[in-house]
Amino acid sequence: MTSAARQKGSHVLLESANVKWYWDGYQLIEFRKMWRDGASIHDIAAAFKVSLLTVALLAADQELAKNIKPRPGGLFGN
Repeated sequence: MTSAARQKGSHVLLESANVKWYWDGYQLIEFRKMWRDGASIHDIAAAFKVSLLTVALLAADQELAKNIKPRPGGLFGN
């Protein structure tokens, strides 16, 4: 069977995305604090020197893991 990446008309999700995939424990603690304090993804991205996509994916990951809660302003902060 041919991989999805090689099939005509297929698409590989996030194939060329600029994403930081690994986060240290202390970075996660700081991210969660900034999230609870209402920081926007723009502010969080600037603090960690990462892309907005990285922060959005981390927020989704942390919400799915129940480490953060949805907030009134969502990704844009309080």
